[in-house]
Amino acid sequence: MLFAPYHAIVRTVLRRAMADLSAGKTETAARQFRDDATLCFSGHHALGGELHGRDEIGAWFARLRRLFPNLKLTPLQIVVNGGPWATTVATRFRVNATLPGGDAYENEGMQFLRLRWAAIAEDRLYEDTERLCAALRSIADAGNAEALAAPLRG
Repeated sequence: MLFAPYHAIVRTVLRRAMADLSAGKTETAARQFRDDATLCFSGHHALGGELHGRDEIGAWFARLRRLFPNLKLTPLQIVVNGGPWATTVATRFRVNATLPGGDAYENEGMQFLRLRWAAIAEDRLYEDTERLCAALRSIADAGNAEALAAPLRG
């Protein structure tokens, strides 16, 4: 109960961050990370791998936007624990986008965040990789070779 107001603020900030990302504001998303942060996305594909530092993470968000220009993220459940100096957040989210041929892409994922003083220190993302890879193949088939590129790092 001691941190309930803080936890409510974290949930609000995370919802806003997903809305900003859905609006194409990738630079805003990257600025939420500490300079020494880590972002891990499960799987070996164009969005997979482990990135370190705000510059690499910013490049990942830029690639995400190039591959899924109309991406929409919807938080389904957000669980927050800890104080401002060491906060953990677990988020279940839905992903929607329209693929180049007009087909719908839908997926669901989980995110595990570690925050320190309101900045992201670690972000681990888990999605249904089979669905994601099928969408990436569809994007590549429509002419975007980056969809089949190696992870930026990892």
